[in-house]
Amino acid sequence: MKSRKIGPWLVCITGVLWLQSVVWAVHPVTWRFNSEKAYSTGTFTATEVNNYGQLFLGRTAVKLVKKPTFGFVNTMVQTKNGDIFWGSSAPGKVWVYAAGKARAYYNLPGTGRQVLSLAVGERGHLLAGISGPGPARLVRLTQNAGGKVVAQSLFHRMGIKYIWAIHVNTNGSIYLATGPTGELWKISRAGKASLVLKTGTKNILAMVQAPHQNLVVGTDSPGLVIRVSEKTDKPFVLLSAGAAEIDALAVDPSGDIFAATASPLLARIGAAALNMQADLAGMGRPALVHGGKVLNARLHKDKGHVAPKPAKARLGRLPTRSHPLPLPFPSVGNVKSNVVYQITPMGRASILLHVPDMILAMVYRDGKLLLGLGGHGRLLEYDPFTQTETLVTRLKQMDILSLLAGRHGGLYLGTANGGQVLRLSGKAAASGTYMSRVLDAKLPADWGVAHLQAAMPPGTRVTIRTRSGNVKAAKTLGRFWSAWSAAMPANTWRKISSPAARYLQFKIHLMANKAGQSPVVDAAGLVYQQITVPPQINTVMAVPVAGDPHLVKIKWSATDANGDSLQYCLEYRQKGIPVWIALVNHLTDTNYLFKTNSVPSGKYRVKVIASNAADNSPQETFEVARETRYFVVENAPPVISGLKSNVLQDRSVVVTGFVHSRRVPVVAVAFQVDSGKYWQPAAASDKIFDAPLEGFSARTGKLAAGPHRITIRAVDAKGNKTYESVLVTVH
Repeated sequence: MKSRKIGPWLVCITGVLWLQSVVWAVHPVTWRFNSEKAYSTGTFTATEVNNYGQLFLGRTAVKLVKKPTFGFVNTMVQTKNGDIFWGSSAPGKVWVYAAGKARAYYNLPGTGRQVLSLAVGERGHLLAGISGPGPARLVRLTQNAGGKVVAQSLFHRMGIKYIWAIHVNTNGSIYLATGPTGELWKISRAGKASLVLKTGTKNILAMVQAPHQNLVVGTDSPGLVIRVSEKTDKPFVLLSAGAAEIDALAVDPSGDIFAATASPLLARIGAAALNMQADLAGMGRPALVHGGKVLNARLHKDKGHVAPKPAKARLGRLPTRSHPLPLPFPSVGNVKSNVVYQITPMGRASILLHVPDMILAMVYRDGKLLLGLGGHGRLLEYDPFTQTETLVTRLKQMDILSLLAGRHGGLYLGTANGGQVLRLSGKAAASGTYMSRVLDAKLPADWGVAHLQAAMPPGTRVTIRTRSGNVKAAKTLGRFWSAWSAAMPANTWRKISSPAARYLQFKIHLMANKAGQSPVVDAAGLVYQQITVPPQINTVMAVPVAGDPHLVKIKWSATDANGDSLQYCLEYRQKGIPVWIALVNHLTDTNYLFKTNSVPSGKYRVKVIASNAADNSPQETFEVARETRYFVVENAPPVISGLKSNVLQDRSVVVTGFVHSRRVPVVAVAFQVDSGKYWQPAAASDKIFDAPLEGFSARTGKLAAGPHRITIRAVDAKGNKTYESVLVTVH
C-alpha cells in the first residue's frame, strides 16, 4: 500500500477541498480533571480529592508509636488529664500515650486475649473489656501506691466471650455490649449485674448515648439499631439494615443518630496475607486469623464476593435542606454497598451515604461525620448538610479500626494490619503532589496548553509539570521519557513544552502557607491534538458477480486512525499498458460494480485510492492506494473450428470440431437440429469442458431422409457465446 501527502491539488479527488466539513476530525481535545473519578487513577502524595472533584492538601498524620509491637488498635479513650489509652490485639495489652511517649500500661494475663473496648469510669478509672479464651471480663484498672497497675474484675459470665463496647452513664451505671449471645448488660454502681436486653442476634457491636436518657445499640446481621431507655430498659427497633452489620454509631447535638455498616460481603480488606475464618467456637462474630492464631475479632470478611466499584461523585448545587431526601434501604441479602443511615429523633430513617469499604469506626464532630474505613486505610469526612465527601487522609496497607475525637480538637486514628496510633493534625500538610496516570492520546500528538483553575489563599502555591513518551510503562521505562518540564503556575494558560509523543503525564504540586491553609484546585485541563496520519486500506479484492459474467465487484476495507471521513476514487489499468484510467470518483461506499463489457478483453487491475481530504486542510491531507490482483476480462466469444459431419447407417449424424477461447476456459458445447426447441449437450473429447481449447462430439438421434442443419453453440467461462452450423443430407 502506498501513501503520499499532497498539497492543494488533489491528484484523484478533485474538488473535495471546498466541500470539507467545517469541523475536522483531528481537532483539539482536552483531558479534564474536575471529578473524583477523574483523579482516582492517579497517585496522591499528601493530597486528597473530594466528591466535587477539588484537589487539596491532606492533613498530616503523626505516628505516636515509633516501633509498634502490636497488630491491631481496637479501641481508644482519653482521660481527663489528656492521656490517650488504647486496647490492642496481637498481643493483647492496654497502652498509654502520655508526656509524648507511648508505653505498655497493662499486660493481659495468659495468651490469646485481646482488649476490644475501653471506657473511663465515673471516678476517672480506666475500664477494659477483655476477650479471649474463656468468659470475657470487665476489669477496672488502677495504680497502687507502688505504681503497679492492678486489675479488679467487675463482670464475667459463662457464654459471653466478647465485650464489644462499654458505656458509663451519668449515675455511674456501666453498660456492656456483648457477644456471641447479643446481650446488653448493666452493672449498677453497687456492682450488681443485670440483663437489660436480649437482641436475638449474636453480637451487639456498637453503643452510643442518645438524648433523653436513651442508649442506642447496633448489632450484627440483621443489622438492628435499637433504642433502649435507661429509665425503663424498654427497647425499640429503629432500623433493620438486612444482611449488613452495624459496626459504628454516632449522635449529633440535635439527636440525629448515624449508623454505619461494615458488611464483609461488600468490601474486601486489602491485606492478602490475612485470611478469615469463623471464631473458635463457631459462634458469634468471625475472628481474624493469621497462621492459625487468633489475632483480632473485629476484622473479618467472607470469601467469594468482590468489592463493589466506588460510588459515583455527587456533583451540583449545594442543598438547602438540613436532611437529604431518603433513599430506599438495600434489600436483605442484596446490599450493593456499605452505607451510613441517618435516623431523626422522630424515627425517620434514610440512607445518607454509600461507601464501598467497610465502615469500621465513626465519630461526629463539628457538624461532620468522620468515617474510618477498612481495606484502603481511608479517613472520610462527610458533611450531612452540604453532602460533601472529603478524603482526609489515606494510610497505605492499613485499616482504620478505631477513632477518637480527643480534647482540644485532636483526632486520633487506631489502625489494623500494621498497628499504629496516629494523631491527625488540624493543619494541611506543608506540601504534596498529585501525579496523573499515563494519559494516552492513542496516536502521536502535539500538546496544547495546560491550565489549572485554583483558589489560592495568600502564601499558597500551585504548579503543574508534564513529561511525555512513546512507551506506556512510565514507571518501569521512565528513562525513555522526556524530563519533567519547568513548573507552570496555576490560573494561567501555558503551552506544554514536553516533546510531541503519544503519552503524557502531569504532576500537580501544592504548597500550604504558614497558617496551614491549603490551596484548592477546582479543575485541571490539558489540551492535545493528534498528529494526522495517513489512512490505511486493509484489503482490496476483485470478485466476479454471480449471474452476470460481465460485472466485477471491487470491494475493500479501509480505516483512519484519526477518525477522519474517507473518500475513494478508483482507477484501472490493462496489463501491458502503463497508464491508469479513471473509473469513478467521490465514493464513500467501500464497494463498486465494474462493468467490464465496456473495455477490451485482457488482464486488468483496479487501484483504490483513499483520501482524508474531507476532514483536513490541504497541508494535512493524505492519499493512500492499494491495487487488486490481475483479473481477466474476456468480451470476445470463443471460436468454433474444424467442423466435420458423418451420417451413420442408422441415419443419425455425428458432428465433431474444436472450440477455442483466448483467455478463459470453454465451459459448455451444445447442438440443435433444424432450429428445434431444445439444445442438447455435446460431449467433450476429454470428457470435461474445462480448458480454453476443447474438442467435442455431438451425435443426433435418427433423422428423417432429406437435408438438415445442425447448429453448434459454444460458451466460455465469461458467458460469451458463439454459433456455427453444418448442412447434412440423410438418405
